[in-house]
Amino acid sequence: MLISASFVSYQRMIVAEHRVTATMKGVVDVMLEQLPRYDTKAVYQYDESVFHFLVENELVYGCVTGVDHTKRVVFEFLSRIRDFFKKEFAGSDRRYPRPSAISFSACGKFGAVLSDNMRSFNETNSTDKLGEINKLVDDTKHTMLGNIDVLIDRGERIELLCHKTEVLNTGSRAFQSSARSLKWKVCMGKMRFVIGTFLLFLFFATISFIFICGTNLKCKK
Repeated sequence: MLISASFVSYQRMIVAEHRVTATMKGVVDVMLEQLPRYDTKAVYQYDESVFHFLVENELVYGCVTGVDHTKRVVFEFLSRIRDFFKKEFAGSDRRYPRPSAISFSACGKFGAVLSDNMRSFNETNSTDKLGEINKLVDDTKHTMLGNIDVLIDRGERIELLCHKTEVLNTGSRAFQSSARSLKWKVCMGKMRFVIGTFLLFLFFATISFIFICGTNLKCKK
């Protein structure tokens, strides 16, 4: 499933949600404290989950995905949720709801709208999943080969292969420590992948050399 949970919050409080677990809520609460209140988009990663936020006039429309996502497509989903919410509680997608109309008791029913849109969105995007996987494999292969060439030609340090994970500018020390730990694991994983690929290439090159030249190193003409 592309989108695993979605929610709407107002003044840092979730007023409508679908499939937001207790663990997710704890992470979302920390992130909401760091978001501006007006007109912005933000994406944060925590462990294997990516949190997307669309902020407009103190209302925050958010969702949770895996790491294999397309930001543009996810924000299209959030824009759709925003329009539905404004129509439901303000009568038009061009107006904002009155603060008195926004509360968990009043907006809780909007969870059904979140559920319907998540299901529709995920079903639509799952049809292209195989193509996305094949493209991801090809992109990863080309990226790896390109990074190896860069390391050879320019002498860049191996740590430049690490993905620059977006983290909160401020927050609890535990949250920042977890983000740094994740970044280090990703870095080590890529380092092992590059080294493993090189050793595998060296192994096959050695086997080919022995096959052609023999153990006495007299190559066949």
